[in-house]
Order: sequence, then structure tokens, then C-alpha cells
Amino acid sequence: MTNPVVGAIFDMDGLLIDTEKLSQASYRYAREWAGLPPDDELFFSVVGLNSRAGHERLVAGISHLTDYDRFSAVWRETFDASLAAEVPVKPHVRDVLESLSSRGIPMAVATSTNASSAHDRLSRAGLRKHFPVLIGGDQIENGKPAPDIYLKAAATLGLAPSLCAGFEDSANGVRAAVAAGLVTVQVPDLIHPTPELLALGHRVASDLAEAMRLVGLMPHAELVPSL
Repeated sequence: MTNPVVGAIFDMDGLLIDTEKLSQASYRYAREWAGLPPDDELFFSVVGLNSRAGHERLVAGISHLTDYDRFSAVWRETFDASLAAEVPVKPHVRDVLESLSSRGIPMAVATSTNASSAHDRLSRAGLRKHFPVLIGGDQIENGKPAPDIYLKAAATLGLAPSLCAGFEDSANGVRAAVAAGLVTVQVPDLIHPTPELLALGHRVASDLAEAMRLVGLMPHAELVPSL
């Protein structure tokens, strides 16, 4: 690295909170409700996109097969019900964020989820307190894989993008962080990186604790062994 990393910008779903699996299960349930055959590829294609871009892609892929508005409502209702009791947190996230907060590392969330929903999920998970900056997908013109959301998050932190590490799980998110000039680490969730994605030159970690080590944001003594 040419410059030391001094700030951290995080995606949310699939990285901090374990919601992508719940969303996929809810999507599969909605397809079954609509009498449609399985099609995870369509689901994977919208992971990391903001609501507007995801909506457009889903309408193109489903609206000719079923009542899209009702399909979307069933998906959303099923997903919301799965989060009613608890918002699940990914391994090592609490320890990592506590460590960074205790050392005054500037942190932000840059998520394709709408800001109000992101605030609610992070608050219910007990993580919102760590992030003075939260940028949602409804607060920028061009969503991931465009770099806009990461550029805005870095600017709001008062840091050059090159001084920030960007942490992502999805391909669309990785492309956004790399395009913004962040030191990018992917912690894959549902989708493992393809050779084409790896050609971007970002780093890949098995969990968030390892991701911190790769960018020098957490001392070795604080690392917890991977689960």
C-alpha cells in the first residue's frame, strides 16, 4: 500500500449483518408461491444493487411470468418476518467494530439498502453506535457498481478514498469500492469471486477479522481465530 489506511467503510447486508441468506430464502419462497421454477441466478444478479436498479432488473426477469407487485410483497413480508425476532450479526463483527471504535478509527457504512432501513437494522443489531456516517442507496444517484456511494462516504468522513479500506461481500460492491480508489477487501458471503472479479486486484478474506489484518487495521493480538 502506498498510503496507510486510516478509515474503514463497510457494506452492510452480507458483511456486517447476516441478511443475504434470509433474503435468498424469502426470494425462493416467493418464487414457490408464484409457481415459478427456482432461479437463484436472478437473485444473485441483484445482490449489492440499490432498490431502484434491483427493481428494474427483477421486473425485467419476472414481470412477464407473474404479478410482480404481489411477488415482491410476498418476498418482502417473508423477509421482514424472518428479521422480526433478531437481526443476525456476522462472525467477528462485534469484536472488530469495538476494537476500531476504541482506537478512534473513522468508520462509515455504505449500503445499497435505503438509509432508513439500514439505520433500523443496524440499531436493532446493536451496531449503529459505531458509525457516525451512514450512506444509503437512496442517497446517491448512481448505485453500486458505480463508485458514488464510496466517494460520498469517504468525503463525509473527511478522508481521501485512498486512505480508506472498503469492505464488501458482493461483486457489485467490490467493483464500486475499487472504482472509488479504496483499498478493497472482499469477504464473500453467498457468492464467491470469479476470476474476472479477482482480476480487479482486490484482496479476499475469510472473515472480517482477517480482512482487518490484511489492511493493517487490527493488531495481531486482537485477532480472533476464524470460526
